[in-house]
Amino acid sequence: MPAIAPSRVTILRLAQRLPTTPAVLGKLQRLLANTDSDLEEVCKLLKRDLALSVRILRISNSPFYGSSNPHTSLEEAVGCVGFNEIYKVVGLTVTSQLFNCDLRSYGYQADRLWENILCTALAMESLAQFAGINPRSAYTSGLMRSIGKIVLDRLAAEVGVADAAFPADGSTPLCDWERQVFGCDNTFVAALLMKEWNLSEDSISAIRGHYFPEGDSEGDLPAYVLNLAGTIAQDLGYGLAGEETYWGSLDTKLTRAQIDEGEFALCTAETKMAFETVRKIFSDSTELSPAS
Repeated sequence: MPAIAPSRVTILRLAQRLPTTPAVLGKLQRLLANTDSDLEEVCKLLKRDLALSVRILRISNSPFYGSSNPHTSLEEAVGCVGFNEIYKVVGLTVTSQLFNCDLRSYGYQADRLWENILCTALAMESLAQFAGINPRSAYTSGLMRSIGKIVLDRLAAEVGVADAAFPADGSTPLCDWERQVFGCDNTFVAALLMKEWNLSEDSISAIRGHYFPEGDSEGDLPAYVLNLAGTIAQDLGYGLAGEETYWGSLDTKLTRAQIDEGEFALCTAETKMAFETVRKIFSDSTELSPAS
């Protein structure tokens, strides 16, 4: 008998138990899009979450940002990092808290999941410049791509599906396994949560269609770009088991994303460099690491 998909109420209940909520990303995205927003408003929003504020302060004091004097306040930290970078820092900080546990039913370790999240988000940011899509929305979709997996893993622990754990060799396409076990796939759950958190529609549609972008009759551009970002993460060695079948076959996807082979190669190289830089920022402080 096919599994019955969890209700919206169940999904939201499980999401409420997450260590942090990405809702701050939606609020920050709208705030930064308003040219009248100032430093005080941004800091006021971030200060609502003390743990988040502390982590942002630590990141801003990392050698990467090259401040000669340590920042002692969130205002100093945001002022140093700048509005263009603060969204990235907040996004990475939020997801480092979200993706800090192994997903037992999937067989994914926290460090590998985090590497995939980071690599995909950075690839999205790089690809966005050539695809002509909003870079913040693109970056958000990369960060939130696997949020549905976390909730489904918690559902598995709650209802008990240990006997139907995802094949460790990844031989079964991920969505096929999820639909068989949970009655839906992780993109369905992610889209529902992102809508609840008021994240951008571009980010939501990217995640909803990125496994099979060619199946969208309108050819959703963000979904094609996110699929390419997943390909880059796979090519760089940070893919997730069971997702290999959704990447590749680049010709049509590059054309639909309006990206040529040279640009794709450049984005891959940029992502690799950015990944190593950002990973070092987090590894320099063990309390920031999702695997700690």
